[in-house]
Amino acid sequence: MKPKVTMIAWNQNDNYVVTAVNNHLLKVWNSCTGQLLHDLVGHADEVFVLETHPFDSRIMLSAGHDGNIFIWDITKGTKTKHYFNMIEGQGHGAVFDCKFSPDGQHFACTDSHGHLLIFGFGCSRPYEKIPDQMFFHTDYRPLIRDSNNYVLDEQTQQAPHLMPPPFLVDVDGNPHPTKYQRLVPGRENCADEHLIPQLGYVATSDGEVVEQVIGQQTVDQEEQGMEPSILDGMIRQLQLEQDQRTAADPEAASNAPQNGEGTPRRG
Repeated sequence: MKPKVTMIAWNQNDNYVVTAVNNHLLKVWNSCTGQLLHDLVGHADEVFVLETHPFDSRIMLSAGHDGNIFIWDITKGTKTKHYFNMIEGQGHGAVFDCKFSPDGQHFACTDSHGHLLIFGFGCSRPYEKIPDQMFFHTDYRPLIRDSNNYVLDEQTQQAPHLMPPPFLVDVDGNPHPTKYQRLVPGRENCADEHLIPQLGYVATSDGEVVEQVIGQQTVDQEEQGMEPSILDGMIRQLQLEQDQRTAADPEAASNAPQNGEGTPRRG
């Protein structure tokens, strides 16, 4: 196998460079002379995460697709701590990203199973206020393309960036209480009645019918014919005026940039 570098990182004071190689070794180099100082052995699969400690120049964190998370002393070439991301009943979870907190006392990782792992000192009580399962109800909604090849949400026929803020749900699509819905940017100051999503029944691929969040608007909003967002209404009005001007002046429309040149119109 031809060795390839998959990741590279400098330590906190730039005296050392650490490279991850696809033969599962980490190599520590002197950044001034290029001399190889240490081979760090421990990973059993490719490593795509190297994070330096925010203020301790000796410490480097590595994580890989083997589910291993190591904290290394790169000046000595030794491992100081090891964690393994074992998921009960599913084997290990590949670690995709890690970041230290600014004070260096904690670090957080994300894995291939959608978990957020938080390591550090103290108790976990502050994090227990958040539900174990948190998804946006639009996370797995299908997308389509319109005649201009722009992406739209299949259900609402809206561009994703113009849709109202999504609702927080569990893995089965059941919405969380309103106090959690306010954690979504854009819903911080909403009244309780606007934080109750519209529910409906959806058939799964195996024919089972389950209750899920299917709409962005509340029932009250739909009955009153209200827009889900004032901003959305303004955007639609501006788009309508632009379409009317284009229809009234076909020559200007024919001179518009073609073949994707210029700024595309977002409908």
